[in-house]
Amino acid sequence: MDAVAASVAMPLPRTRRDIDGRALATWALAATLVLYLAIDGGGYDIIVSSQVGVIVWWIVLVGAAWGILPASRLSRAAGAAIALFGGFVAWTALASTWSLSSGDSLQELSRVATYFAVLLLAIAIHRDRETAVRNTVHGVAAAVALVAGLALLSRLQPSVFPAAQVTGQFLPGAQNRLSWPLNYWNALAALIALGIPLVLAIATSARTLRAQAVAAAALPMMALCAYLTFSRGGAIEAAAALLVFMALAPDRIPKLATLLVAASGSVALIAGAVHRSAVEHGLTNAAAHHEGASLLVVTILVCAGVALAQAGIGLAARHGIPPRLLQVLRDRARWIAIGATAVIVVAALALGAPSHLVHEWQAFKQPNAAATRQDSLARFGAASGDGRYQMWVAAVHATSGHLLGGSGPGTFQLLWLPRAPFRSYVVNAHSLYVEALATVGVIGLALLVAFFVLVIASAFRLVTRTSYEARVRTAAVEGALIAFSIAAAFDWIWQVPVLPVAFLLLAASVLATTTRDSSSPQRRAPALVVRAVIVVVAIACMVGIGVPLAATSAVRKSQAAASAGNTSAALADAREAVRLEPGAASPEMQVALVLEFRHDIAGAASAGRQATLDEPANWQTWLVYSRLEAEAGHPTASVDAYLRARSLNPHSPLFSQ
Repeated sequence: MDAVAASVAMPLPRTRRDIDGRALATWALAATLVLYLAIDGGGYDIIVSSQVGVIVWWIVLVGAAWGILPASRLSRAAGAAIALFGGFVAWTALASTWSLSSGDSLQELSRVATYFAVLLLAIAIHRDRETAVRNTVHGVAAAVALVAGLALLSRLQPSVFPAAQVTGQFLPGAQNRLSWPLNYWNALAALIALGIPLVLAIATSARTLRAQAVAAAALPMMALCAYLTFSRGGAIEAAAALLVFMALAPDRIPKLATLLVAASGSVALIAGAVHRSAVEHGLTNAAAHHEGASLLVVTILVCAGVALAQAGIGLAARHGIPPRLLQVLRDRARWIAIGATAVIVVAALALGAPSHLVHEWQAFKQPNAAATRQDSLARFGAASGDGRYQMWVAAVHATSGHLLGGSGPGTFQLLWLPRAPFRSYVVNAHSLYVEALATVGVIGLALLVAFFVLVIASAFRLVTRTSYEARVRTAAVEGALIAFSIAAAFDWIWQVPVLPVAFLLLAASVLATTTRDSSSPQRRAPALVVRAVIVVVAIACMVGIGVPLAATSAVRKSQAAASAGNTSAALADAREAVRLEPGAASPEMQVALVLEFRHDIAGAASAGRQATLDEPANWQTWLVYSRLEAEAGHPTASVDAYLRARSLNPHSPLFSQ
C-alpha cells in the first residue's frame, strides 16, 4: 500500500527558493537559442547560424580558459557523444577537401561546427542530470510554445505580421501553408511535434497547478498551428512523440485524461479553422480579418477551458483517486490495452492491411499527386512523397565510386540536377540520412547515426532509472528525440538550425552526469588537459565558421555596393571574398559579374572561367560563363559552356527554347 501510494503521489508545491544561477543559465541557453533562431527564419541563413556559432564557441573558449567549463566530470555517455559528433564534424572538414563545391561544403562545415558548439556548451554547463533535464525541458517547451503562438497569431491577425507573407510571395503554391517564422511549413510542424511531449510533460507533472494549467492550455493552440501547416510529416512526428511519451511515462491514467482533454480542445479549434476558409487558405482580405478575429476568441476560450479542466485533473490526481483504486484502474487499463491491440491487429489483417501498405508505398513513390496540392484535411490522407523517393534513388545512385567519402558536404543539388527525372528545384535530399550517405559517405553516416542511437538509448536508459517527476520529463525528452529523428528521415530539417539545436539541447540534458558521478575523484580526467583540448577545438571550429562567414558577408556587401552603383567598392569586396575563400566559385563569379558591369568583358570572362574550374559541376557558373564568352566574341567557347550547363541541368526551362 505504501509503495503504491509513493509511486503515484504527485510532488508537493515548492516553497520559495534562492535563485539558481545554473538553472538560469540552462534556461537562457535553451529558450534563448531556440527562440532567437526560430524568429530569424529558423536560422537557415548561413550568416545567422554562423554568428550564433561564433558566439557559442567564444563562450566555450572563455569558460574553458578560465576553468569554469566543464562544470563537472563528463559522463561516459557524454564523452562518447562528444567524440562521435566531433568525429562527424572532423570528417565533414576532411570531406570538404574533395568536394564538388568548396563553397557549399565550407558552409555545411560551418553549420555542423555550430551544432557541435551547442552540444558541447550544453553538456559542459550541466552539473546534475535531473536538474539539467528539468530546466532544459522547461526552456525548450516554453520557446516552442511561444513560437507556435506567434505563428498562429500571424495567421489570425496577418496585418500585424507583414513578414509572415514573404514565403507565400516567393512560393505562390505555399501561400496557404502556415510557415512563419521558420519560413518552411514542415519545419514549423516538426518543431511543434518536438515540443508537444515536452509541454504535455509539464502539464501532467509540474509542481504547481498553475503551471500545469498554463501548459495544458498551450496544447490546443499548438495543435491548431500544426494543422495550418498542412504537414503530413508533422502529424506523424507528433503522433510518434505522444505514443513514446505515453508508453514510457508513469501513472498514465491522469496523463491520458489530460491528453483527451487537450485533444478535444484541439479538435474543436481545427473544426473552427476548417469552417473558416479564408483563415484556412491564408488570405489577407477583409473576410480573413473577420474570421481570424472570431477564431482568435474561440482559441482563447477553448484554451482557457482546457486549463480549467487540467486544474481539475491535477487536483483529482493529487487528492481524489485512492491509490488502491488507481492500481485497479491500472491493471484493467493494461488488459484493455492488450485486448485493444489484439483486436486492431486482427482487424487490420482481416481488412487487408498488408496489401494496403503496398498500395500506399506505390503512392508514396509517385512524385506528384493532386491530393498533395490540397491545403485542407484531404491532404493528410495523401501518401505521395512529392518526389522524395526519386531524390533518394538519385542520391543512392550518386554514391557509385565514392561510397566511403561522398561527393562533399552540402553538394546534393549538384548530384540531383543531372540525374533528376523531372523538373524540380531541390537543394537537399529531404532525408538527412540519405543525404549524408551521398555527400559524406558511409563513414560520415555511420558517425551521425551512432550519435543519434547513443542519445536515444541514453534517454531510454534514463527513463528506466528515474523516479516519478524525473521519469515523466525524460519520457517527454525521448518522445521529442524520436520525433526529430523521424522528421530528419523525411525532410531537410537538418538545414533549419532551430530544430537540430533543440534536439542537441535535449540530448545534452540526458547525457549530463549525476551528482554522485561528478563528485567521484578516482576517474576524473586531468582538468588542465580537458580544458586545453576544448580551447584548441574551439579555435579550430571558430576558424571553420569564420572563413565562410566572412566570405559570404563580403559577397553580400559586394552585391549591395553593385546595386548602389559603387562598382569600385563592389569589386574590392568581391576580391576580398576570393582572398578569404580561395577555391570557392561564388566569390569568383561575383568578381566576374562586377567586371561585366564595369564593361571589362575580358576580365569578367577570365573570372568566370576560374569559377567553372572551381565548381565544374555547377550549371549556373557554366551558364554565366557562356554569356561572358559570347560578349567577348568567342562563340565556340560560349556554345561549349552552354552545352555543359544544359547537361548539368537538363530539365531547366532556360534550355527548353
